[in-house]
Amino acid sequence: MTAQPMTTNAEEIEIRIKSVDQLFNSLDPAPFRERELDREAERHIVAYAREVAASQPIKLVIYLPTATLGPALTTELDAAIGNHFAHQAREQETELNELRRLGRKGLAVGLLVMLFATLVGVALINAFPDSRFIETIEHSLIIFGWVALWRPIEILLYDRWPLIRARELFQRLAAAPVVVRAATAGR
Repeated sequence: MTAQPMTTNAEEIEIRIKSVDQLFNSLDPAPFRERELDREAERHIVAYAREVAASQPIKLVIYLPTATLGPALTTELDAAIGNHFAHQAREQETELNELRRLGRKGLAVGLLVMLFATLVGVALINAFPDSRFIETIEHSLIIFGWVALWRPIEILLYDRWPLIRARELFQRLAAAPVVVRAATAGR
C-alpha cells in the first residue's frame, strides 16, 4: 500500500491497495462499517493529512483493481473510514476532557500548597523577623509553592494543544469524502 498526495491537487490523499481488506484491521470482528483501519493505513492517511493546510478540504482517493470495484463500495468505504476517524476524534475528546480534569484538580492542589507555603513563610518571618535563615526558608517555601503549580498550569496551558490538533485533524478526516477509482497499470 502506498499513500501520497497527488501532485496536481494537494488536498487529495491517494491510497493504492490491492484489496479493501488492506485498509482494515484484520483482527477486528466488527461489521464492515464499524471496523477500525489498519494501523499502517491510518498512519499513512494521518501523516499526509497533516501536510494539508487546515483551511483546505481533504479528499481520500482509493485506487483498487477494477475487478474489486462494486457499485456500493464507495459508499461503504466512505462510511467505514468516516466512522473510524469520528471514533478517533471522540477518543481525542475523551483524552482532552481527562487532561482538563487532571489539570483542574492539580491546580486546586497546587493553589492549596502555594497558600500553605506562603502562610507558613509569612508566619516564620513574623516570628523571626531578623533571621536570614528564616528569610531563606520563606523564599524556599514560595519556590516550592510555584513548583506545585507548575505542572497543572503546564497541563492547562500547553499539553492540551496536541490533543486539540489531533482531534481537529480526525474530525476533518471523518468528514473527508472518499473516492474509489480503478487502478491503472501506469498509476
